[in-house]
Amino acid sequence: MKFKIYSIMLILVSIFTISINSVFGDSDFVLELINVNTVPTISNLEIDGENVEELCPTSNCKLEFTNNSTFNPPNPYNTNIAHTIDFKLLYNSTDADSFPIKKEPSEKFSESMNSCIIYNVIENNKEKIYFCRDQTNTMSRISDSKVWYYDSIGIYDTIKNTYTVKGDLRDNSTS
Repeated sequence: MKFKIYSIMLILVSIFTISINSVFGDSDFVLELINVNTVPTISNLEIDGENVEELCPTSNCKLEFTNNSTFNPPNPYNTNIAHTIDFKLLYNSTDADSFPIKKEPSEKFSESMNSCIIYNVIENNKEKIYFCRDQTNTMSRISDSKVWYYDSIGIYDTIKNTYTVKGDLRDNSTS
């Protein structure tokens, strides 16, 4: 019986994930956090779309994750999910000489979603998968305070202890 319930839940989550992927197909931004209830750790961060050249002007950058990640899960008194991550983009040194915009070999960024509002929960016994949406997910470049805004969805899986965010670029500041 447990196997049957787990199978049904797995099928429902798969269908919901497929529908999310069809809506948010090739997202401009994908973040995956693991161990969110203990020490949130970035397992994957992908940045794509029209803002890539602004983020990485040398077209050859490497992400360096810092351990300054926070994750605030929902609780009975708070139906939002929130997170913040910090990371660096390391520029390829051979490209940095030919592209004079940056003097430093790296740039610090912060990404945050302060109020991802839960719109669906799939529950099996005490295990839950939360689905949320936030239209004010931001990525900020620390050096000049430039900000990119994303329309994002989040999936918090209490079974796997993971949190995944997918977003599409909406706007950016003019700093």
